Amino acid sequence: MKYLCYVTIAIFFLFLPNLYSQSNETKTIEVKAETDNSSKNVNFSKNPTSFQKEISLEGSKNRYLSLPDILEREAGIRIRQYGGLGSYSTLSIRGTNPNQTKVYWNGIPLNNSQGGEINLADLPFDNLEKIEIYKSSTPAGFSGSNIGGSINLVSKTGSIKPSTRITVQGGSFNTVKSTISHTNSFKDGSFYVQALGEKSDQNFSYFNNKGTLLFNTYDDSIDRRKNAQYEKSGFTGNLNYNIGKTTVSLLNDYLYRKQGLPGPGNRQTDSVERKFSKLSSAISTNTKEFLFDQLALETKLFHNRSRDDLFDPKSEFTSGIPDSRTDISQYGLQITPVLYLLKYNQILRLSLNAEQEFFNRLRKRSDHETESKDPSKRRDYQSLQIQDEFRFFQNRLFIVPQIRFDRYKDRFGKDLTSVRNQFNDPLTDQFVVNRNFTNPSLGLKWIILQNANYDFGIMGNISKEFRIPTFIELFGERGSIVGNTLLKPEMSRNSDLGFFAKSKVAKNWKWDFEIAHFQKKIYDMILFLPNSQFTLRPENVDSAIINGIETSNSITWNQGWKFNIQYTYQNAKNTSDAPALNGKYLPLRPKNQISSQITYFKDWGEIGFEYLFIGANYRDRSNEYFGYLPARQIYNCFFTYIPYRDLELEREFLLTFEIRNLTNKQVEDLVGYPLPGRSVYLTGSYRF
Repeated sequence: MKYLCYVTIAIFFLFLPNLYSQSNETKTIEVKAETDNSSKNVNFSKNPTSFQKEISLEGSKNRYLSLPDILEREAGIRIRQYGGLGSYSTLSIRGTNPNQTKVYWNGIPLNNSQGGEINLADLPFDNLEKIEIYKSSTPAGFSGSNIGGSINLVSKTGSIKPSTRITVQGGSFNTVKSTISHTNSFKDGSFYVQALGEKSDQNFSYFNNKGTLLFNTYDDSIDRRKNAQYEKSGFTGNLNYNIGKTTVSLLNDYLYRKQGLPGPGNRQTDSVERKFSKLSSAISTNTKEFLFDQLALETKLFHNRSRDDLFDPKSEFTSGIPDSRTDISQYGLQITPVLYLLKYNQILRLSLNAEQEFFNRLRKRSDHETESKDPSKRRDYQSLQIQDEFRFFQNRLFIVPQIRFDRYKDRFGKDLTSVRNQFNDPLTDQFVVNRNFTNPSLGLKWIILQNANYDFGIMGNISKEFRIPTFIELFGERGSIVGNTLLKPEMSRNSDLGFFAKSKVAKNWKWDFEIAHFQKKIYDMILFLPNSQFTLRPENVDSAIINGIETSNSITWNQGWKFNIQYTYQNAKNTSDAPALNGKYLPLRPKNQISSQITYFKDWGEIGFEYLFIGANYRDRSNEYFGYLPARQIYNCFFTYIPYRDLELEREFLLTFEIRNLTNKQVEDLVGYPLPGRSVYLTGSYRF
């Protein structure tokens, strides 16, 4: 990977001397809002009543940003990180748990059935065109139930004009990243390719209380993070080809990461290492007129495969057999016919999904030689989704009823070496678990006022959603967790209601506004309870209610100013029957969260300032004082200079300097896992 970085840097500086020999004429910058009109988004049009957001990533590539950096700015979204760049990071929407949120890549589900939640560091970012956020319910064609909403990562595809971009970035903690991408078209098609290399030591300084908070402050010190380094490389190749009225898309994304696992700050590790590789491939078709004019057809065939190697030679994380290799394979087929009955003011959508997932793990000794094999696990999933979109009053009123039937079948191979299986009753012990769900929902959208300069309306949704138990909850984990095949799925009743407005306030002003109230009542939440001195067992003993308000505002003045602010208020309470938990705040759910940015832009570049506020919260379910996390405020700033730009030829050279965490705030999301203080990054990018 380091050779890719060196080659990219060499190519970058090879072209640098030629930049100033070309014309330096510039043109007026075209003003684009942060979000595009939802009517232009194909996926958004499939579920017009849902509260959804599109984040264009074109401008973000000018800075050293990651997927968590982008998502934490959005209303209703909370990111939890176990460190700085490249660290384990999770996503939750509207106060739900990370394993209750679904993540898709071009409509392909990425959540695995072992633990349920997604590590954002293992997902693609630099090759993405945009991110779609669904807070109410996902569109037809997206499989699976999701209590906590979902996000969809949309890859870049080919363009009509050929274009090549070389980007070199670097900064604090010996961080460097380089990317090369090229897009072009040919007869009846186009393609996009990208190569990526990145590394960082992440050896930032942090406050270490040695695990003796309040009791002993004499041993406190400022230490430096170790074994948090990572290396990352990737390749993307996407192809679109038109065959008559059908567009065929081939998508392929490969990612490899090698990283240290540092452990908590008061007992850092020395040699724990992880190697992760992931290959996602898909072929999809979109036929506008299939068999007859009123029928369209979308299909998708996909395969995800990942390998996760853990090396723990000194048993710093684990005891017994320290190393492991985990392989996960996912296969799926999606068929979505759409019948346009516009004469009858409706659009009927069907979606059929069939998926399989296989989980295998090898236990290895310190020399990484195989010691034993865990029982294989398999999940089969089928679903049928029916959606009927009614349109009235010249597309001013939308009513969208929807129902989805889900069927899961889980298989767990017998582990004859397990002590647990020796004591279980063979007549009652289950190694095959079947689950069937029905998920109804109803959405409404009413555009009250609409003309060339503004839209104003109201939206609302109600739904019933489930979360199927994961493999680790159903079948356990050898030596630490006892499985429970009788677990019921977590169930949630969701609702939201709000207003939206898009307005051209004056000739040079544009304003986008949205505010919504949401509520989630979650039942049969799964909680791990002590089963013995050394093991835990999951049980359906918890419940919660989450109420909140979120609002997004974006104002653009084409004379050079952009301003946006996102605010979230949420009250997430535990409603369990357990006296020690009832009425307590759910952990890691701040009541208030604010993100804002103001930017001044001209044809020579832009200057921006960012502010992030995360309110106080607790890091444990019982709301103990030692788990209290004070509110924090983070300030960032950046400056982009464009010495050369030619809009007609689509050529550009830019430089960006940015500072994160200006005040060097020492904070952490989770106990013992500090976040970086002040850091500086520089970006150079040339497009030709």
